[in-house]
Amino acid sequence: MNPLERLLSIETRLESGALSVDEACSELFTGPKPWHTAWWKAERARLIRRECSTCGSETPPLVLQHTWQPISWKEALRKGGPPNWDWWKEQHPLPAMDWSKEILIERPVCPVCGSIRVRPRVRTKDWTCQAGQCGAPHERHENWAFPEPHYESRPDLKAIASHKRGLRDEYQRLAQERWQQWLQSPESNLNRLNAIRLCVSESKRYLSFQDTKTLCKSCAGREDYHYILESEGDAGQSIG
Repeated sequence: MNPLERLLSIETRLESGALSVDEACSELFTGPKPWHTAWWKAERARLIRRECSTCGSETPPLVLQHTWQPISWKEALRKGGPPNWDWWKEQHPLPAMDWSKEILIERPVCPVCGSIRVRPRVRTKDWTCQAGQCGAPHERHENWAFPEPHYESRPDLKAIASHKRGLRDEYQRLAQERWQQWLQSPESNLNRLNAIRLCVSESKRYLSFQDTKTLCKSCAGREDYHYILESEGDAGQSIG
């Protein structure tokens, strides 16, 4: 059975219910690659021309270049909706979390500049401001020693960091729960069914060799380079 016949068999059994989506995916994405088969080599030999369709060169080696590529499974899942994962996230948003919560603590501060870099001196029984005494030039000031500091409410950095760690852990737990709910949902199965149908449809077009042309090695390399640039550009736009 050549790759095209194998693909048509998967499609027929999938639509008749003889194959589940998981089984169809397993058959479609495993096994030998089409271009490693004798059928592929025979098709290539039948279709390849004697000269490059771009520059007209007849110098070997000449290659049969595909000018179109089938969709990836990841992209098929995205395009096979709604329902898809993005749709599911919109339907099941995670609860809002208070990332900006301010936790305050009473701290001793310098009565002159308000710096928290103060410490008591046991021998002289007073306090010093390290910023005023030996800080950066713009921080230094007179009266860096004083009998008692002022006390002010300042952010408790350790408590805030602990609070955010807890929020991150909770967010990850909720996100993982949502993902598992999506995987087990009927909508996810429908999304994957639509995606596998799209992959099969585009794979049939690819195996038909309708989007091919004969190129020399130099022209094929240039077209591959431009295809990679265009693919990266499309990926950047989809991420943005």
